[in-house]
Amino acid sequence: MGEGGFLRASQLLERGQFTEAFRLFLEAAQAGDSRAQVTVGYLYDTGQGVSQSRTQALLWYRKASHKGVASAATNIATIYRDEGRLRLAVRWFEKAAALGDDEALLDMARLYAGPLEEPAMARKLLSRVLRAKRASEDNREQAERLLQTLEQRQRLSR
Repeated sequence: MGEGGFLRASQLLERGQFTEAFRLFLEAAQAGDSRAQVTVGYLYDTGQGVSQSRTQALLWYRKASHKGVASAATNIATIYRDEGRLRLAVRWFEKAAALGDDEALLDMARLYAGPLEEPAMARKLLSRVLRAKRASEDNREQAERLLQTLEQRQRLSR
């Protein structure tokens, strides 16, 4: 499937024709198209156009992440985070950040600030978010708020 096929599959997806879109995306994914691999992973992840399968979602996300697709690594991290497998989630968020997803730094900081209870690591990551060239204004604001919260907690615990 070339660019036209990917576009056609995307249009079908937008129109809610999930089964046909899935079929076209799967063809492209099997042919090695990393964008289609992420989309097939997502469709398995959400059960749109195909039976929901965490195993298949992870398989396709991994294929795309091996090709350098940051969003695929983020999606894997999110699955593991939602399952409570936080250390594994952190490793995949780290990979996503290394591939250029600056939002992954904020996601990691939230884990370290919260359930992993490592505020020093959270502060380090939040500083990276604030320095990141590609970080959105919203992410910078969220990082600043979380940093302030961590500083307040530190002051209160003294």
